[in-house]
Amino acid sequence: MKKGMHYITQIAVIMICVFFFRTFLFGTITVKGSSMEPNFHHGDFVIVNKLAYHIGTPQKGDVVICRLDSGNRNENIIKRIIALPGDEVDMKLKEDGWDWEYVLYINGEEQHENYISEIMQQAGTIEYPFEVKQNCYFVMGDNRNASTDSREASVGAIHKENIKGKVFLRLYPFENMGIIKNTEER
Repeated sequence: MKKGMHYITQIAVIMICVFFFRTFLFGTITVKGSSMEPNFHHGDFVIVNKLAYHIGTPQKGDVVICRLDSGNRNENIIKRIIALPGDEVDMKLKEDGWDWEYVLYINGEEQHENYISEIMQQAGTIEYPFEVKQNCYFVMGDNRNASTDSREASVGAIHKENIKGKVFLRLYPFENMGIIKNTEER
């Protein structure tokens, strides 16, 4: 009888620890859709550090999970932080291009994003230049032509309280398993 209670106690402690870790420290999410390609694909399984922004602040280049509360949507999405509070975001049509190609500017400086693979052909529905308000972050998907993000008036900049955590580890697919680095630190 004593031995049985010992095992039940151990299982209860393990369950409480797992609950604590999943609720307060780490979470998981499965990537849905193609908005973060070529860096994240539909079905990728990632680990999120929920504590990261309780002890630090989001940085440009971080891949984050944010809560999207607009219209009839109430979902978690994966995006990359492009601009910080107080930054000015602008999109300009490339002057020498034959195709529609938009260029991203942050605080008047053209951004050279080596982690995206296609030219940006959509500027979204917000009015430019766009100033990111205090405690808000401008987020975009890496697949700029197939992403609903801060460029859309229905989404806009994401308030810090809606950023649920920083993606720091890809677990699946196994051949792509590894630490997720901030694009500004590469």
